[in-house]
Amino acid sequence: MKQALDNITQEHVGAKTNDTCLVLEGGGLRGAFTSGVLESFLEYHIDFPRVVGVSAGACTGASFISRQNGRNWKVNVEAPSDKRFMGIKHLLMNGSYFNMEFIFEEIPQRLIPFDEKAFYQNPSEFDVIATSFSTGKSVVISKNEISQFGLNRVLRASSSIPLMSKPVEINGHHFYDGGVSDSIPVKYALEKHKKVVVVLTRPRGYRKEIPKSSFLYKLAFRKNAAFLKAIINRNEEYNKTLDFCNEMEKEGRLYIIAPQPELIINRTEHNFQKRANLYNHGYSLTNGEIENLVQFFKA
Repeated sequence: MKQALDNITQEHVGAKTNDTCLVLEGGGLRGAFTSGVLESFLEYHIDFPRVVGVSAGACTGASFISRQNGRNWKVNVEAPSDKRFMGIKHLLMNGSYFNMEFIFEEIPQRLIPFDEKAFYQNPSEFDVIATSFSTGKSVVISKNEISQFGLNRVLRASSSIPLMSKPVEINGHHFYDGGVSDSIPVKYALEKHKKVVVVLTRPRGYRKEIPKSSFLYKLAFRKNAAFLKAIINRNEEYNKTLDFCNEMEKEGRLYIIAPQPELIINRTEHNFQKRANLYNHGYSLTNGEIENLVQFFKA
């Protein structure tokens, strides 16, 4: 899983990110790639003044903020092999394909403990993106708000996929997966910081197509026009954001880290080895990008 970091230099250790934000896309178990990327960042002691995460990106980002080396491997590569993690039976019994109680309660509290104290002691800001069920708009939940509502509840809200999960109630409002409204929140990040490093879970050149489940969405959310519109138009907004990312990359304001297409998995990938391969790909790819990243931070 690991590889020796023989060529590390003092310049790389604790690389100063200055005014650079880290944005982490979701994608279910494709977050194994992000997990590998973040493990490399941890080993090189690379910190960011702000991390913005969506769905699985928020979940992996939380362990990055708490600086728990190896935790994302355990949660996103090893744990999904447990029958309690996901499956049709959970959807039929509890209304969610992913076993939310197991993932957001049992795992962080007992099986793979999350260091909440370290999370809040880290001075970096941490923003989680969720989608309002009433408006269909993206909502930014800050680290300070997370401390009030509870991290696990906020992460669960951002990760609740329509049709595959129930919405999560926070402070009297209901929320779904942040990817519905803002899958890659780089515009928000650039409003806060000069530059952005974005970790995608789809390869370069990917374009999202019209949702195949349009009929089911229209049936399930027919009483909420705003939310339904956000889902139906998601592919258009997603593709516009990718175009914007490419423009910002050319201008030197954005650095993209994305997986190779041959290693892509689906968001409910049951094969351990495929998840492990994607994790190792993210880890080794980022190790090879460190010098370029340092130059990006300096520019």
